Amino acid sequence: MRKANVLIVDDSRSALFAVKALLSPAGIHTVTASDALQGQEALRTGQFDLVITDVDMPNMSGLEFCQWIKSRPETEHIPVIVLSSLDTDADIENGFRVGADAYVPKRLANKELIPRIESVMNKCTFVKDKTILVVEDSKTIQMVTKQGLEDAGFKVVLADDGQHALDIIDDVAPDILLTDLNMPRVNGEELCRRLFNMNQYNFLPVVVMSSLSDKPMMRRLIRDGVTAFIVKPFNVDMLVVTMEKLLSDHFQRMLEERERLVLEQKLTVASIASLINALEARDKYTSGHSEAVTRLSIAIGTELGFSDTKLSRLQIAASLHDLGKIGVRDNVLLKPGKLTRDEFEHIQTHTIVVQDILKPLPGMEDVLVAASSHHERWDGTGYPYGLKGEDIPLIGRIIAVADVFDALISDRPYRDGMPTEKALWIISEGVGSHFCPTVSAAFFRYMKTLKNGNLT
Repeated sequence: MRKANVLIVDDSRSALFAVKALLSPAGIHTVTASDALQGQEALRTGQFDLVITDVDMPNMSGLEFCQWIKSRPETEHIPVIVLSSLDTDADIENGFRVGADAYVPKRLANKELIPRIESVMNKCTFVKDKTILVVEDSKTIQMVTKQGLEDAGFKVVLADDGQHALDIIDDVAPDILLTDLNMPRVNGEELCRRLFNMNQYNFLPVVVMSSLSDKPMMRRLIRDGVTAFIVKPFNVDMLVVTMEKLLSDHFQRMLEERERLVLEQKLTVASIASLINALEARDKYTSGHSEAVTRLSIAIGTELGFSDTKLSRLQIAASLHDLGKIGVRDNVLLKPGKLTRDEFEHIQTHTIVVQDILKPLPGMEDVLVAASSHHERWDGTGYPYGLKGEDIPLIGRIIAVADVFDALISDRPYRDGMPTEKALWIISEGVGSHFCPTVSAAFFRYMKTLKNGNLT
């Protein structure tokens, strides 16, 4: 058990001494208070990880003290264990009713107190910083659910419908998704279907809120991958228990498995990146090109406010964007002069080849689409599919700017690299035809910052 600072509140000096003696060998630091009023003062002036309180005390009972702790924003997160000789079912029920996290009879303290402290502390540590994405169009249910889950220590992010959830889920990176079924735009069933088709969310626990009339749909959703369902109207305490259960042993193992797969993916990408370095080594003119494009792409993504998750996907896509050139003949790839029509059509195939290479890798769908779209143009005249405007994946639009800029300032067999100012002018001339205006604006902001930095 990690180091903990525990406040013990009891009007019996012998009980305080006994509990201190029990906790000290476990390395737990304790502070004592002889009644709830002293306990309140201790909480106002000190920082505690846990409170252990008796029930039957003068001035203020332990149950009133617990209720006071849980009613204050400054202390509501502190777990409370009631330690009392009052241990009937009714006494225990009263303890939980006022917000106690555990109830230990004094007669069992020697046997149960330390394990109960460990359990409560581990639970609080476990749920702390865990994020639940709540997808619900009812503002009332949103607020009730948010309050209940936050009181239990979860972080909560709200989405008004399924489309809103899809728009923000990469940035939120939730540990659990809790969704209603009947919503505008994208409903809960469609949201689940889309998530189940995205490899990166294979291990995301999904809980559906539904009415009893939705039973046939619920059977289908559970068959397809929904983890659990909550019947409306639901008890918030039961909802919290469900969330905690989903994040317990079974799903923790699944999250660890996801981390293992992510690590394997990183190793695979690193191996492919080594292959790209070997590919670029065939031609001194393109050596280091992918690395330079990756650095510039990340800078543009940062200017656009990308989350760490999106920057990571952008980094992978940018580093692999020219992988398909492994399928281009050397006499075309390294040709010093102008390409013939057939040769140009041949080199265009590298955007398709990269998809064929990456397709077997799990969780790489968005990367392969982005990596293969860096030669699409904003006006729809690019290749391989002639995508136009925002139909081009944003990551592909970013790589397009970074790719062309680095190519312009770098030496090639058929020309010398041009000055930065001229390359910037060419990029500016292509805004709205070749390049996305939003991405271009972020690129120029970054270049201006870089220039100012070099001047100081």
